[in-house]
Amino acid sequence: MTPALRVTTLRATALQCLVLAGLAVAAGLLANTLAGPSRRLAWTGAISPLPAMPPLPVLAPRSAPPTPSEPAPQPTAVQGAKALPQPRPAPPVKTTPAAAKAAEPTAPPPPAATGPIREISGPEAWLAFQGKAPFLDARRSAEYTEGHIAGAWCTPVWEADLEDRLISFKAARRPGPDDPIVIYCSGGDCHDSHLLAAKLLKEGYYHLLIYRDGYPGWVAQGHPFDKGRP
Repeated sequence: MTPALRVTTLRATALQCLVLAGLAVAAGLLANTLAGPSRRLAWTGAISPLPAMPPLPVLAPRSAPPTPSEPAPQPTAVQGAKALPQPRPAPPVKTTPAAAKAAEPTAPPPPAATGPIREISGPEAWLAFQGKAPFLDARRSAEYTEGHIAGAWCTPVWEADLEDRLISFKAARRPGPDDPIVIYCSGGDCHDSHLLAAKLLKEGYYHLLIYRDGYPGWVAQGHPFDKGRP
Protein backbone atom coordinates (compact mmCIF):
# COMPACT_ATOMS: atom_id res chain seq x y z
CA MET A 1 0.00 0.00 0.00
CA THR A 2 1.27 3.36 -0.98
CA PRO A 3 1.51 6.21 1.48
CA ALA A 4 -1.15 8.25 -0.25
CA LEU A 5 -3.54 5.37 -0.14
CA ARG A 6 -2.79 4.82 3.55
CA VAL A 7 -3.61 8.47 4.45
CA THR A 8 -6.85 8.28 2.52
CA THR A 9 -7.87 5.13 4.38
CA LEU A 10 -7.12 6.75 7.80
CA ARG A 11 -9.17 9.81 6.95
CA ALA A 12 -12.11 7.68 5.92
CA THR A 13 -11.92 5.69 9.15
CA ALA A 14 -11.81 8.89 11.31
CA LEU A 15 -14.79 10.33 9.46
CA GLN A 16 -16.78 7.17 10.05
CA CYS A 17 -15.99 7.36 13.80
CA LEU A 18 -17.17 10.95 13.97
CA VAL A 19 -20.40 10.11 12.19
CA LEU A 20 -21.06 7.19 14.49
CA ALA A 21 -20.39 9.34 17.56
CA GLY A 22 -22.76 12.03 16.35
CA LEU A 23 -25.47 9.47 15.67
CA ALA A 24 -25.01 8.04 19.20
CA VAL A 25 -25.41 11.48 20.78
CA ALA A 26 -28.47 12.23 18.75
CA ALA A 27 -30.02 8.91 19.67
CA GLY A 28 -29.36 9.56 23.36
CA LEU A 29 -30.96 13.00 23.25
CA LEU A 30 -34.00 11.63 21.42
CA ALA A 31 -34.37 8.79 23.94
CA ASN A 32 -34.16 11.17 26.89
CA THR A 33 -36.76 13.43 25.33
CA LEU A 34 -39.19 10.62 24.73
CA ALA A 35 -38.70 9.15 28.26
CA GLY A 36 -41.13 9.90 31.06
CA PRO A 37 -40.56 12.56 33.65
CA SER A 38 -39.49 10.01 36.26
CA ARG A 39 -36.84 8.52 33.97
CA ARG A 40 -35.65 11.69 32.26
CA LEU A 41 -32.13 12.90 33.14
CA ALA A 42 -31.72 16.57 34.24
CA TRP A 43 -29.59 18.45 31.77
CA THR A 44 -28.47 21.95 32.57
CA GLY A 45 -25.52 22.14 30.33
CA ALA A 46 -23.15 23.12 33.17
CA ILE A 47 -21.46 21.41 36.15
CA SER A 48 -22.96 22.37 39.53
CA PRO A 49 -20.50 24.04 41.89
CA LEU A 50 -19.05 22.11 44.83
CA PRO A 51 -20.54 22.85 48.28
CA ALA A 52 -18.67 25.46 50.34
CA MET A 53 -16.33 24.14 53.03
CA PRO A 54 -17.10 25.22 56.61
CA PRO A 55 -14.57 27.72 58.09
CA LEU A 56 -11.75 26.24 60.15
CA PRO A 57 -11.93 26.95 63.92
CA VAL A 58 -9.52 29.59 65.21
CA LEU A 59 -7.23 28.18 67.91
CA ALA A 60 -6.61 30.42 70.96
CA PRO A 61 -2.91 31.27 71.58
CA ARG A 62 -1.23 29.43 74.41
CA SER A 63 -0.35 31.42 77.51
CA ALA A 64 3.36 32.15 77.88
CA PRO A 65 5.17 30.30 80.72
CA PRO A 66 6.17 32.44 83.75
CA THR A 67 9.54 34.11 83.48
CA PRO A 68 12.35 33.12 85.91
CA SER A 69 12.08 36.52 87.59
CA GLU A 70 8.60 35.74 88.92
CA PRO A 71 8.78 34.61 92.61
CA ALA A 72 8.04 30.99 93.24
CA PRO A 73 4.89 30.28 95.24
CA GLN A 74 5.66 30.07 98.96
CA PRO A 75 4.40 27.06 100.88
CA THR A 76 1.50 27.93 103.10
CA ALA A 77 1.36 26.84 106.69
CA VAL A 78 -0.71 23.77 107.34
CA GLN A 79 -3.63 24.61 109.54
CA GLY A 80 -3.42 22.87 112.88
CA ALA A 81 0.34 22.11 112.63
CA LYS A 82 2.31 22.47 115.90
CA ALA A 83 5.26 24.87 116.09
CA LEU A 84 8.64 23.39 116.94
CA PRO A 85 9.71 24.04 120.56
CA GLN A 86 12.47 26.65 120.97
CA PRO A 87 15.60 25.56 122.90
CA ARG A 88 15.81 26.90 126.42
CA PRO A 89 18.86 29.03 127.34
CA ALA A 90 21.40 27.34 129.56
CA PRO A 91 21.15 28.34 133.20
CA PRO A 92 23.95 30.57 134.50
CA VAL A 93 26.82 28.73 136.14
CA LYS A 94 27.06 29.51 139.82
CA THR A 95 30.59 30.16 141.01
CA THR A 96 31.38 29.16 144.56
CA PRO A 97 34.02 31.01 146.61
CA ALA A 98 36.29 27.96 146.46
CA ALA A 99 36.01 27.77 142.66
CA ALA A 100 36.61 31.50 142.31
CA LYS A 101 39.72 31.23 144.46
CA ALA A 102 40.97 28.29 142.39
CA ALA A 103 40.44 30.30 139.19
CA GLU A 104 42.62 33.18 140.42
CA PRO A 105 45.96 33.38 138.61
CA THR A 106 48.87 32.09 140.61
CA ALA A 107 52.24 33.77 140.87
CA PRO A 108 54.36 33.12 137.76
CA PRO A 109 57.46 30.97 138.15
CA PRO A 110 60.88 32.67 138.28
CA PRO A 111 62.86 33.02 135.05
CA ALA A 112 64.42 29.80 133.82
CA ALA A 113 68.17 29.56 133.81
CA THR A 114 69.99 29.42 130.47
CA GLY A 115 73.39 29.39 132.20
CA PRO A 116 74.87 29.55 135.70
CA ILE A 117 74.92 33.38 135.59
CA ARG A 118 72.77 35.61 133.39
CA GLU A 119 71.34 39.11 133.46
CA ILE A 120 67.60 39.75 133.67
CA SER A 121 65.43 42.77 132.88
CA GLY A 122 63.00 44.65 135.11
CA PRO A 123 59.94 42.55 134.14
CA GLU A 124 61.89 39.34 134.75
CA ALA A 125 63.04 40.60 138.15
CA TRP A 126 59.44 41.40 139.04
CA LEU A 127 58.37 37.88 138.05
CA ALA A 128 61.11 36.44 140.23
CA PHE A 129 59.96 38.65 143.13
CA GLN A 130 56.39 37.38 142.72
CA GLY A 131 57.76 33.83 142.61
CA LYS A 132 59.35 34.33 146.07
CA ALA A 133 62.93 34.07 144.81
CA PRO A 134 65.51 35.47 147.29
CA PHE A 135 67.18 38.84 146.48
CA LEU A 136 70.76 39.65 147.54
CA ASP A 137 71.88 43.29 147.74
CA ALA A 138 75.62 43.47 146.83
CA ARG A 139 75.98 47.20 147.68
CA ARG A 140 77.57 48.57 150.85
CA SER A 141 75.64 48.49 154.14
CA ALA A 142 75.12 52.27 154.17
CA GLU A 143 73.40 52.17 150.75
CA TYR A 144 71.30 49.24 151.87
CA THR A 145 70.14 51.22 154.94
CA GLU A 146 69.03 54.17 152.77
CA GLY A 147 66.79 51.91 150.70
CA HIS A 148 66.66 48.38 149.32
CA ILE A 149 64.27 45.98 147.57
CA ALA A 150 61.66 44.72 150.02
CA GLY A 151 62.88 41.49 151.68
CA ALA A 152 66.39 41.64 150.16
CA TRP A 153 69.40 40.32 152.12
CA CYS A 154 72.32 42.69 152.83
CA THR A 155 75.41 40.97 151.36
CA PRO A 156 77.97 43.75 150.63
CA VAL A 157 80.70 42.23 148.45
CA TRP A 158 83.38 44.78 149.66
CA GLU A 159 82.84 44.38 153.41
CA ALA A 160 84.68 41.99 155.71
CA ASP A 161 81.63 40.30 157.17
CA LEU A 162 80.37 39.03 153.77
CA GLU A 163 81.01 35.37 154.72
CA ASP A 164 78.95 35.67 157.93
CA ARG A 165 76.08 37.34 156.05
CA LEU A 166 76.07 34.59 153.39
CA ILE A 167 76.06 31.92 156.12
CA SER A 168 73.02 33.59 157.71
CA PHE A 169 71.28 33.73 154.33
CA LYS A 170 71.94 30.05 153.54
CA ALA A 171 70.76 28.93 156.99
CA ALA A 172 67.53 30.92 156.69
CA ARG A 173 66.54 30.18 153.07
CA ARG A 174 68.41 26.91 152.45
CA PRO A 175 68.64 27.43 148.66
CA GLY A 176 69.38 24.39 146.51
CA PRO A 177 72.11 24.37 143.83
CA ASP A 178 69.53 24.97 141.07
CA ASP A 179 67.24 27.36 142.96
CA PRO A 180 67.11 30.90 141.48
CA ILE A 181 68.93 33.65 143.39
CA VAL A 182 68.57 37.29 142.23
CA ILE A 183 71.54 39.59 142.84
CA TYR A 184 71.55 43.36 142.30
CA CYS A 185 73.57 46.49 143.05
CA SER A 186 73.27 50.11 141.82
CA GLY A 187 72.84 49.22 138.12
CA GLY A 188 74.64 50.96 135.27
CA ASP A 189 78.41 50.56 135.63
CA CYS A 190 78.16 48.80 139.00
CA HIS A 191 79.80 45.35 138.91
CA ASP A 192 79.35 44.38 142.55
CA SER A 193 76.49 42.03 141.65
CA HIS A 194 78.72 40.21 139.13
CA LEU A 195 81.47 39.76 141.74
CA LEU A 196 78.99 38.30 144.24
CA ALA A 197 77.57 35.97 141.56
CA ALA A 198 81.08 34.68 140.76
CA LYS A 199 81.65 33.92 144.44
CA LEU A 200 78.35 32.01 144.80
CA LEU A 201 79.09 30.07 141.61
CA LYS A 202 82.30 28.77 143.21
CA GLU A 203 80.23 27.68 146.22
CA GLY A 204 78.01 25.46 144.06
CA TYR A 205 75.04 27.63 143.04
CA TYR A 206 74.15 27.44 139.35
CA HIS A 207 71.01 29.55 138.91
CA LEU A 208 72.22 33.11 139.52
CA LEU A 209 70.20 36.02 138.03
CA ILE A 210 71.72 39.50 137.95
CA TYR A 211 69.15 42.31 137.88
CA ARG A 212 71.00 44.75 135.61
CA ASP A 213 68.82 47.85 136.37
CA GLY A 214 69.60 47.52 140.09
CA TYR A 215 67.90 49.29 142.92
CA PRO A 216 67.33 52.60 141.00
CA GLY A 217 65.43 50.78 138.25
CA TRP A 218 63.33 48.93 140.83
CA VAL A 219 62.23 52.16 142.50
CA ALA A 220 61.53 53.79 139.12
CA GLN A 221 59.10 50.96 138.31
CA GLY A 222 57.19 51.62 141.53
CA HIS A 223 57.93 48.22 143.05
CA PRO A 224 57.99 47.73 146.85
CA PHE A 225 61.13 48.69 148.79
CA ASP A 226 62.20 49.13 152.42
CA LYS A 227 64.65 51.29 154.42
CA GLY A 228 66.71 50.60 157.55
CA ARG A 229 69.59 48.52 158.78
CA PRO A 230 69.74 44.78 158.05
